[in-house]
Amino acid sequence: MEKSARPQKGTHLVLLNVCLAQFLSALNQRSVLVALPTLTRHFQTSLTTIQWVILAYELTSIGLVLTLGRLGDLFGRRRMYQSGFVLFIAGSILCSFSQSITQMVVFRVLQAVGGSLLLANGRAIVAAAFPPEQRGKALGITSMAFHVGFLTGPTLGGFLIDTAGWRSIFYLNVPVGLIGAFFAWAHLTEPEKAGKREAVDFRGAILLLFTNTSFLYALNQLPHRGVGHPAVAAFLAVSLVSLFLFIWNELRTEAPILSLTLFRNRIFTSGILSLFFISSTQASIQFLMPFYLQDILGFTPTQMGWMIIANSVVIVMVAPVAGWLSDRLGSRLLCTAGAALIVVAQFYIASLTLTASIPQIVLPLAVSGLGWALFNSPNQSAVLGSVGKEQTGVASGMTITTARVGISVGMALSTAIFAYGLASAGLTQAEIESPSAWASSPQIFMRTFNHTIHIVNGFTLLAVLFSAVRGRKKDRN
Repeated sequence: MEKSARPQKGTHLVLLNVCLAQFLSALNQRSVLVALPTLTRHFQTSLTTIQWVILAYELTSIGLVLTLGRLGDLFGRRRMYQSGFVLFIAGSILCSFSQSITQMVVFRVLQAVGGSLLLANGRAIVAAAFPPEQRGKALGITSMAFHVGFLTGPTLGGFLIDTAGWRSIFYLNVPVGLIGAFFAWAHLTEPEKAGKREAVDFRGAILLLFTNTSFLYALNQLPHRGVGHPAVAAFLAVSLVSLFLFIWNELRTEAPILSLTLFRNRIFTSGILSLFFISSTQASIQFLMPFYLQDILGFTPTQMGWMIIANSVVIVMVAPVAGWLSDRLGSRLLCTAGAALIVVAQFYIASLTLTASIPQIVLPLAVSGLGWALFNSPNQSAVLGSVGKEQTGVASGMTITTARVGISVGMALSTAIFAYGLASAGLTQAEIESPSAWASSPQIFMRTFNHTIHIVNGFTLLAVLFSAVRGRKKDRN
């Protein structure tokens, strides 16, 4: 039971600190994306290799965030959260000193460990600090902070790369991270776990890491090697075996990192499933849209950047309002409406043509942002509110893991569908793998682009379904 409907003293400083961590994570994520072409030239490497700068961070986060959320539940979120700032700063400094692409990838793993500690425990700290009737609004504000970072990353990162070099985007993380670390040390007052030490399911953590990394690596290689390639088949087999062993272990261990009993809760299960499908389809749009705008329509990177932030602008404005509404209406209506808006927006994105105007491009992106804002904050509040306080860390970690797995699966799936579509239209393998060659066959690109988005949009309909059946009007918090 909650002691009071009023937030505890100092919770607004807690919220501010978590918002800073969310902002820092998104700022770093988008700045590195902008820097990829520069890093490719600087290290004289290939596009396939440079992808590991992103993939290493994502795979590390997917493999660790659930475990780190569980450790926060057991040993105190404050300690884990503070460690996240320290490791993130250390990883950023080392990334800035990288002399080879191998060093960059290794140091990005360290940075990802710090980022995972921040993300897995930050939202759980907010969920525990605020009473149920204010939790949705608080989580909406953290979502807004994340998307402010999404807005700032491309513009500020691009400016720094042009004026001070690519290393400066990692220098930027240091002062912001130090401010966050200081305020976390000074103002986070959640008591540490006392008494007996509980066991940590490290075997489950390792199996989860093998399951996720093997599966995502197989999906990443699928468009290049084909489903029958021995390496793809081997990694898929490793993933399936690891998943079976992980489930077997979690059902038998005394202190599982993921209590499978959580999935008996309809609100939790439907929230996780709907988040997965929406994240997958959103990632597909974000992956293919830049090629359409830059290589087919001929927009410059600067023009493209201003157009693709339309959804983040709307999210920043609407997310806190959606969180506030979820505190009063529950999550089912808002999440269902948000997912439905995303379906409509993606339908219009899948109907774009070679002569689309800027308003025709920006409007569906903005509608998609509105749908995400209506969906995400209420969904987070519902998932975290459906479990006990002692499990909010693992529930928070599950939402982050689900979103990141969805993003990775969505990118891999859309790449495979898109590549097969180009191949069936008669393009050679060299033309399929070279975005610059797509401009010579714009009609083929456009038709394949439209079909790919329509196919992946079908998965968003499942998110509408799972949101609609999640429970009664008012969630149990």
